[in-house]
Amino acid sequence: MSSTALPAPPGQLSGQPPGQFLGGLPPAQRFGLAFGAAVLAALAAATLLPPPAPPPPLRASEPLRPAEDRLTATLERAAAARPDDPAALRRLADHLRASHRPVQLAAVLERLHALTGEPATLREAMQLRDELGDAAAARAGLERLSAIGATMQAEALRLAALRMEAGDAAGAFAGLLAAVGRSPTPELALRAMQAAARLPDPAMAMRPLGALLVQVAPDLMEALRRVLMGDGRPDLALFLLEGLPAEDQAAPRAALALAEAEARAGWAGGALARLMALRATEGLPPGGGALLIDLALREGQVEEAFAVAALLPPDAWPPELPMRLHEAARASRDPALFRRIDPARLAARPDAAAVVALARGDRAAARRYAQQAVEQPPASVEGARGVAAVLRELGLDQAAHDRLRREVQAPEPAPLAVRLFAELAALPGRRAAALPLLERLRASGPIAGEAWLRLALAEDRLADVTRFLTGGGTASAAALAETLTLAAQRRAAPLADAAAAALRALPGLPEGWTAEEVAVTASLARPLGAAGLTGALNLLGWTGEVAAGDRVVRLLAAAPEVAGAAAFLGAAQHPAVPRLLRGAEAPGEAGTARLALVSVLAPAAAAPLLERRAETEPARFGPALVLARLRGEGAAEGEAALRDLLPRLDRAQREQALFLVLAAAPQDSQAALRRLAEATLGAGWQARYEAALTRQGRRAELLAALRTRAALADAAERQEIAARMIELGDPDGAGAVLRGDVEELR
Repeated sequence: MSSTALPAPPGQLSGQPPGQFLGGLPPAQRFGLAFGAAVLAALAAATLLPPPAPPPPLRASEPLRPAEDRLTATLERAAAARPDDPAALRRLADHLRASHRPVQLAAVLERLHALTGEPATLREAMQLRDELGDAAAARAGLERLSAIGATMQAEALRLAALRMEAGDAAGAFAGLLAAVGRSPTPELALRAMQAAARLPDPAMAMRPLGALLVQVAPDLMEALRRVLMGDGRPDLALFLLEGLPAEDQAAPRAALALAEAEARAGWAGGALARLMALRATEGLPPGGGALLIDLALREGQVEEAFAVAALLPPDAWPPELPMRLHEAARASRDPALFRRIDPARLAARPDAAAVVALARGDRAAARRYAQQAVEQPPASVEGARGVAAVLRELGLDQAAHDRLRREVQAPEPAPLAVRLFAELAALPGRRAAALPLLERLRASGPIAGEAWLRLALAEDRLADVTRFLTGGGTASAAALAETLTLAAQRRAAPLADAAAAALRALPGLPEGWTAEEVAVTASLARPLGAAGLTGALNLLGWTGEVAAGDRVVRLLAAAPEVAGAAAFLGAAQHPAVPRLLRGAEAPGEAGTARLALVSVLAPAAAAPLLERRAETEPARFGPALVLARLRGEGAAEGEAALRDLLPRLDRAQREQALFLVLAAAPQDSQAALRRLAEATLGAGWQARYEAALTRQGRRAELLAALRTRAALADAAERQEIAARMIELGDPDGAGAVLRGDVEELR
């Protein structure tokens, strides 16, 4: 719009100032005309100005509008004026929540929680701190929730994980135990058990956990016990059950569970005493009789074993029991023991009845039951083995073998007949002819596969067994575990890998085995290095399964590289060593095996115990003491210990002791030991020593002996030594011998 859009007021002269004209008008008219003129001037100016810029976008970091700031300040003053009034803090928190001010809101919520103790406000504050990246404040909130007993499962698990990361296993367990008391879920109970296992004394944590679970969730306690037993931790299962009140521990089912855990954790004597007391009072529950017999035979209480076996129902006899009783009676030289057991009670189990009847001297009854067992073969390997033993004793095995051979040649023979035939064919003269028959059937099922596998291993066909297992063949879990152990003993790595893979493919491992033991055993089929030794020692450090420890200890103690691997690793400082040393003090073969191992891992620690043993059994423990002195104290001390030992032995024992020490002694002591052997045993000792190593299959030690001898030999003798080393598969060593490279030979 232009200022010329309106006509000039009437009577205005051209060029006359407007003020003079307006001065003659009435006041009201004069004001209206002035206002209109001002409006027109403003509109005209607006058409000439550029458009205004848009307002800048709002950002979260910018302060709120003044009105909101004033409202916030008002609410804060109201809350400060009434510090004990939660309503004022709630109004402030609602306003801060609506205006999206998380930092201030978290602080107000924490003040509100301090006033009311409400978990919900603290939980919201903790979540805000977490979103803001304030980990310390969020952790403090989580700790406070735990302190007031208000954590949910996810929060309790998170706090336990944070405490475990910080090395506070005790705090993690305490929080989880409290959470289990509020909400006994499987995951919380399992995590509490895992935290307890990390403590220096797990028993002090597992017992309170058991005492709590029996009150709030007995079914969950039983499930946790089963998990622990299956995971190779019967010691933790025992501690869990010890949390039961004394009167509950005396109940038959609980007493049996306690005895099972004690037996597998290495306290067979305590388990036997518990079951014997239970038998004398409440009576044994199902499964208790078989366990009592097993423990009584282990502890040498043969009469107790036979007394319980005489009352055991036929269907409660474990498959291996008849032959174990037969061996125990033979060892005790007491034929009257079997008089307590009537074979007629076992008529439903002809395999067991045949063994009992033969042990009683009733050959006619044994013949009758054995023939029944041939017609109705037993359902277990142990039963078939017992029947085969009875048939051989009675001179009936050839006829039974021929009869079963005809059955096996049928298109689809019964699997149990195949198993019994394999047991009868296990004699060296029958195995080669039986293997082709069984090989035809080995893919028909696990029973036939196991029958072939056992005969093939007996015939040393390791490569064939490896191909069978690699190709998908299978057998029982027990047979595969035996195959894996044999492969580790024979250093047959491909067979060990195949057996381990077949074991892992099964739905369950044999009792007492864990996935960790399968992996460790497979690794021990290879030359032992630092990694393999570490894995084995780690297993020995945590497993509570005494049988698993025995198996691994025997394999480690027999490994020729264990001394070198232990020295490289510094194994004397491994946490498993004190536990092994405690086990080495136990009598029996298990204790002796641990002593042999620990004398290599930590010779200085083992020397006092070896010295005590060598005082009474110098031929058995004296060489180990000498080696411990050599490894732990030096060549001079070791040689002095050997010189002290030799006069206490006869000639044959002296030769054996010297050969044992030479085979395992450090290289820096070999020269002095060889001079002592020359002086003690005379000429020709080296040939006898090398022959002994050859008989024992100790290839590494034999090669070391040949290299040592070559360093002092003339050219002709070096030619003979080089040829022997080539036969043993060491062409590089043979080349060094022929070159006369003394440094390389050493």
